[in-house]
Amino acid sequence: MLDTVGQDALWERFAGDDTSTEFVRVDGDQHAATIVCLPWQMPYRLAKAARIVPKPFLACYEMPRAIVSSEPELCIRALNGVIEDATQVAVRAKIPPRELLVVGLSIGNAAATLLANKLGARLCSIASADRGDLTLWESPAARHVKERAEAKGYRLSDFTQSLQGMHTVDNLANLAPGSRFVVGLRDEFLPKARREGLVRAVQRVLPSAEVSYVDRGHIGTMTEALRRGFV
Repeated sequence: MLDTVGQDALWERFAGDDTSTEFVRVDGDQHAATIVCLPWQMPYRLAKAARIVPKPFLACYEMPRAIVSSEPELCIRALNGVIEDATQVAVRAKIPPRELLVVGLSIGNAAATLLANKLGARLCSIASADRGDLTLWESPAARHVKERAEAKGYRLSDFTQSLQGMHTVDNLANLAPGSRFVVGLRDEFLPKARREGLVRAVQRVLPSAEVSYVDRGHIGTMTEALRRGFV
């Protein structure tokens, strides 16, 4: 049921503007050591209702719409905005990097993985892909963004060039021990090639990380990961 409700809610929001770099930070328990990055276009209240927000958390971020934008440079600005703010939150909390857990949900992994790798923190990556450029071009969830990008004269190569070094697979080497990746076997939003590309990169760069598989769709993978206590 949550699979269907979550997907319907996301599809209703996909058609809007994709150029805003503004994000929302929900502050939680100041003594907690978890930072959460939510799925694209999913507000905190919906994520909480869907039971995909781990508790307790130090901060929970609603991703900016432009994290999946029809303009490559806005993707970068959106990512950097979240990462810079979350870095300041972690520093103020004085959490030792190896004790910090960063949880990425769906596209939230674009920010979560870079943040965890930058700080040397643990990452729990749920329903992620290997590369942002190819996912934008191949995922049915981002088809309308691809069409807007093409209408503006952008091509896949423009996104590949702009996002160089910022893909999930480029930011694994400095993750702390105990990092985990949860992959949905029936994920309808993430093409199989993108899921398998991530797993291959993890096995090559971070072989000690645990890779768990869930026989669910995109939203179901997130709810099941939380239900099983993977976070």
